[in-house]
Amino acid sequence: MDTSNHRVTIISHFNQTSRDASAELNELVTNSKVLELAPRLGPVGPLVSGPVAGALAETLDRDLGAPILWAWRTHRDLKLAATATLAGTGPPEYVTLARHEISSIHHPEVDVTVDLQPPVTITFDLTFLFKLDALLLTIQRGLLIGLSPAACMVELTFGAHGINVSRSAKYALAELVTLPTGVRLLPVSAYAAGRQPL
Repeated sequence: MDTSNHRVTIISHFNQTSRDASAELNELVTNSKVLELAPRLGPVGPLVSGPVAGALAETLDRDLGAPILWAWRTHRDLKLAATATLAGTGPPEYVTLARHEISSIHHPEVDVTVDLQPPVTITFDLTFLFKLDALLLTIQRGLLIGLSPAACMVELTFGAHGINVSRSAKYALAELVTLPTGVRLLPVSAYAAGRQPL
């Protein structure tokens, strides 16, 4: 889902108001005391907050729009349009989505190993909330191939043990979801061999 100019990721969303999101993640890890509460880390827990924050930053280097596409793949009308156009012999179908919200909750993990001891798994919380304007989607050959201009308000919250960092920002939907070759709306097995949509 790369755009021609940039790639909007979870970490770049947080970086909008902080030049170094990993520093803010380090502060969150330290303030939440998530490492001090982890078994077997004991007094060395605070010493590894920097590497844990760095690992989190790498984990969050993922496309911000992925949960939108996942939600659309479960939408009944989009699946029906994809099935109807799968043969590729007719015109595209258009599906209108009213203003809607998509939410998603994830629990990224980082494993910490100290002095060759068994790894300690640290779990964090990541919540997505997308508020999308009404839009028109174009489906052809079972693929999502186009979307009308629309705006999307994104709120992300990342936290541990009740300490949270939140960021809200508004994007043009095309910044989050790009469709270079079309996006599958049906299971892979439904498509002809050799076609490699996203």
